Amino acid sequence: MNNRKALLPIDRIAITFMAVLAIVTLILLWSGDRTLPQVRDFNWQDRSISAEDTAFTLTFNRAIDRPTVEKQLQIQPPLPGKISWAGSRLAYTLKNPAPYGNTFKVSLQGAREAIGTKRGKEIVPFEGQFRTPDRMFAYISSGATDRGRIAIYNFKTKKSTTISPENLVVTDFKVDSQSQKIIFTATDPQTIQNRQPAIANQQVYSISTGIAPRNADKDQQLMLSGKLELILDNREYQNVKFDLSPDGNKVVVQRVNRRKSSDFALWVVALDKSAPPTKLKQSGDFVITPDSKQVAAAVGQGVSIFPLTPTQSSNLDFLPKFGNVLSFASDGTAAAMVEYNSDYTKSLFVVGNQGIEQQILKTNGSIWDAKFSPAKDIIYCLATELKTKDNSSQEEPYLTAIDIKTQKVLLMTLLPIQQGIQMSLSPDGLAVMFDQADKGESVDRIIQGESNGIMWLLPIPYNIRELTTPINPDRLPFSGWHPRWLS
Repeated sequence: MNNRKALLPIDRIAITFMAVLAIVTLILLWSGDRTLPQVRDFNWQDRSISAEDTAFTLTFNRAIDRPTVEKQLQIQPPLPGKISWAGSRLAYTLKNPAPYGNTFKVSLQGAREAIGTKRGKEIVPFEGQFRTPDRMFAYISSGATDRGRIAIYNFKTKKSTTISPENLVVTDFKVDSQSQKIIFTATDPQTIQNRQPAIANQQVYSISTGIAPRNADKDQQLMLSGKLELILDNREYQNVKFDLSPDGNKVVVQRVNRRKSSDFALWVVALDKSAPPTKLKQSGDFVITPDSKQVAAAVGQGVSIFPLTPTQSSNLDFLPKFGNVLSFASDGTAAAMVEYNSDYTKSLFVVGNQGIEQQILKTNGSIWDAKFSPAKDIIYCLATELKTKDNSSQEEPYLTAIDIKTQKVLLMTLLPIQQGIQMSLSPDGLAVMFDQADKGESVDRIIQGESNGIMWLLPIPYNIRELTTPINPDRLPFSGWHPRWLS
């Protein structure tokens, strides 16, 4: 009698499946990995990057022959940079920010996998792309139909869009880091009595630009422009000057009590209204630090650096040598400060966060502004030279590029003789804009229609250190004041 049980149909299926699986496994073990080496991830694919984005990565699905990758990697238009590796991940760090208004293609073909001394398989051809924002800037228009209003100009579309209300004359403004809102001071001409100066009546506002966040999805792309919000009124205090924190969350305003002029101090305002406006301390000119946690201000005979909130600590307290701070490097490692010398000259210093001081310019005139290049190796300085002729003296403005390491001063262009010129360095570091008044700059002259603004665009060459002759700026075909690049 046969005691062996007959196999059920399901048993036969299972045994057959296991046999086939074993055969397939043996074939794979015998033939090796048949998948091809390829780029598994490109972190900038189809993204809009800004000047703050300094490196992209390519991640491969296996070990790759690095020399062949470094030889075959192509970027168009070219972007100089440095390659580094971490396992199967390549990082490409840009030497300078990618120029705005461009689309870039990254391609790789002909590279091979790394398999010891053998000739590895060729990589699957890869092509990716990313883009930079359009070149845009905001300004205060002095045109006939939109005088005193904020407008935004797009170099790609060659169109200018006015966003602030027609009943307000804007006196100053700052753009947030994402270019989605603008904080500005403005006055309503109808409220000015007895020809008071406009600055005595200005209030602080916030307005949306209509520019969507970078890499926004379709639901975020339709942003409303011109959404106005009052930040600070002028009933009890005059609002004199202000600065917007780099993170876009706070505004510091210099205010004077209308009933008690000795009550003159900085106030910090949280734009999300998470806390009421807070009085800080008395000061002159001031700048918020790049970390948005402190403010550097002219106080007495020096510069004081103090926190925006009582719970924060300050690494630096007081710098008695300097009169004011003009700007900070984007990472906060250095500041451009002015020293007022005993011989009535002025000196521009670069002061590191470790306390190292380096004088890079001295003039018998004034130092109005200074901006660090994105690479933080050059300072663009707006200054004047005092010249005497026929028993009269006048300050002649000029724009220079100063190599911080060598202290070499390169004259970029001579500027029109007038006070109050303002400059703005593009986020990619490839252009400077500045303004000029045809009849002398004055907010009150703007309100009264007595003065118009002229704006100039000065391109910055890549080989700025080799500059031997001044650059001729291009005049923009419309009128306005205070041009400021959008990031």
